Amino acid sequence: MKTRPIALLLFLLLFLLLTGARGEGRQFVFVTPAPPTGTAAPVVVNTFTPSPEPTPGPTAEPQATAEPAQTAAPDPEVPVQPGEYWAMDLLDTYKGSKEAEGKADDIFRSAGVRTGVLIVTHAGEPVLVRTYGVRNRDREPVSLHTRFRIASVTKMVTAIGLMRLYEQGAFDLDAPLSAYMPMRVANPSYPDEEVTMRQVLSHTSSIKTGLRYKPNWEKLKKDNRYFKRYVHPGTRYMYANLNGGLCGAAIEALSGQSVNTYMRENVFAPLGIDAAYNPGLLLDQSDMADMMGENGRIISTAGREIRVHSDYDDTCDPREHTDRTAGGLYISPAALSRLMAMFAGGGETGGVRILSSETVTLMRQDQSTVENSSVRVTSPYGLFVTHVTAGDRYVWYGHQGRYNGLCADAFYQPETGFTFVMVVNGYDGPLSDDGLSRIARKALALAESFLPGQ
Repeated sequence: MKTRPIALLLFLLLFLLLTGARGEGRQFVFVTPAPPTGTAAPVVVNTFTPSPEPTPGPTAEPQATAEPAQTAAPDPEVPVQPGEYWAMDLLDTYKGSKEAEGKADDIFRSAGVRTGVLIVTHAGEPVLVRTYGVRNRDREPVSLHTRFRIASVTKMVTAIGLMRLYEQGAFDLDAPLSAYMPMRVANPSYPDEEVTMRQVLSHTSSIKTGLRYKPNWEKLKKDNRYFKRYVHPGTRYMYANLNGGLCGAAIEALSGQSVNTYMRENVFAPLGIDAAYNPGLLLDQSDMADMMGENGRIISTAGREIRVHSDYDDTCDPREHTDRTAGGLYISPAALSRLMAMFAGGGETGGVRILSSETVTLMRQDQSTVENSSVRVTSPYGLFVTHVTAGDRYVWYGHQGRYNGLCADAFYQPETGFTFVMVVNGYDGPLSDDGLSRIARKALALAESFLPGQ
């Protein structure tokens, strides 16, 4: 009878050894997405072995799933988190200008902002980099890779992904949306004139400005709160957030993936960017900005935003997901600068091509001048890319976003290769006559002091 406890003890020891081996020996493999056509970047495979008891919290690695998250790194020998290496490159090569940095601080201070980040680059090299103030109610300093919700700049960024599908022949800019989307999009005043993607991206769809982004497409005839009555699609410019939502829904319809997954695999990861349409899907949630109103009033903390949006549906559902990409992207100023360097480089930066130079040119072009275009009126926007001026010599192309106290600006200069990114929080300043915020105009004028001939 004495042997029974000994046998039981041996059995328990054997069980613990077996289960421990299975738990501690697991490896998760993250494969970098194949580089876009025309690049020679190698496919990199990074592996890591999680500890037996991973540290809980928002920055912990996610549990293994049937479809592991994907990542990209600039060098397989240096394990850098997506989005961080671009900020590191900026700081590594930045020589600085005390005079310009002082002027940037004066711009932030005079506008009364709580948070400010300014990045000006030329040919991918930083010429002015400045951070100012704090990012949250705990007064932690803002950094180049603090994640902000960048409001309507989301539209331009999402259009990058959609235009990759366009280059692959997935859709025609002048075809009716119903040719590839599960609903018919037409102004009830003119039901036979279906809206096209060129009209959506140029804000000439006849959809009107409003805060409703999820129409009941079948009941539009009885309840037309989304379209401007008696305006033919393609004949009038009217900025509307729902146009931005339709862009993301089209990506889902064409790719069969959620917009977040598609953008991560085809735009963000190849450029080493950590960005997401929901804060809970960011790989690194440790450096996020609180949502602020005027004068730095905290509207919602970063932690609350993650909790409030925890039920985000990260699946492919283009009919329902017309509210995702109007203004909800979370991204850092450094990562946004990376995207603008791509535009300034004719679709390529750091040896990675995302778009062709022809597509980049098309996105900033007046769509009414395109042969056989469904847009028949001049719009300030090409394909979710507008243009502004700060002086009398250069035109800047890009987008601005405003939401509560946040103002985000991302522009590039095709002739000179300069880029401009500014994100401020706790700002309630007015707009200039052309819709650009006054703080952005002052900062753009400072950026132009670095341009040739100045």
